[in-house]
Amino acid sequence: MEIIIIGSGTGVPSLRRGSPATVIRVGDHLLLLDSGSGTLRRLLEAGVDFRDVDYLFYSHFHPDHTSDLVPFLFASNYGSEEVRRRGLIIIGPPGMAAFYEKLKAIYGKWIVPQDYSLSIEEVSSGEVLCGDFSVRGFPLAHTDHSVGFRITGEEGKVVSYSGDTDYCANLIALARGAGVLMVECSFPDDRKVEGHLTPLLAGRVAREAGCKKVVLTHLYPHCDSHDVVGAVKREFAGEVTLAEDFMRVEL
Repeated sequence: MEIIIIGSGTGVPSLRRGSPATVIRVGDHLLLLDSGSGTLRRLLEAGVDFRDVDYLFYSHFHPDHTSDLVPFLFASNYGSEEVRRRGLIIIGPPGMAAFYEKLKAIYGKWIVPQDYSLSIEEVSSGEVLCGDFSVRGFPLAHTDHSVGFRITGEEGKVVSYSGDTDYCANLIALARGAGVLMVECSFPDDRKVEGHLTPLLAGRVAREAGCKKVVLTHLYPHCDSHDVVGAVKREFAGEVTLAEDFMRVEL
């Protein structure tokens, strides 16, 4: 398994960090988790062909996590001999299918697949089997439909992806024993915002869940002037990495 950070930031513009997007390579499959503004271009910069993505995962419907879904689907119908032909599966929280239908009502045929198949699966809790890997959803404390994803690959390797969330019991369950926990760390500890984590809370989650490694992401610009990693390490003795765009993490 390989993780590629496409965007480690938020919806607030930053020259350092793009909007949320992460690629996870599991065997022969490419998974794209969330796709904020600019993701399509950043995939190209990272050397990832968007047409090779098998699965799109959405943690919730906020614009900074979904705004490049329309460009992704639009681009998939273009390119002459290079149009998308690989089937695409979108996995998201309850309401994902209705969200797509509303987008289709606006954009019409431009986001309807022409040469490939598209299916949508909704998950809140429970497991989805995807060939040689599995995904379990966990409802989290951000919006009414927010969900985190626990991805288990071959040999039991686990990546847990929080999306946006506050501290909650389901977040601990999501992260339990994960090889890598990709966890949001939106604001410094003195700027706590409801529905989001701070470094001390992210560290507490990692410690209580017994994770092996933590990658901190979804970082608002305020975080860049604070010792975020140091604050996490006050709670968690394991490996802590501050996400940067185009960083790669191997499991």
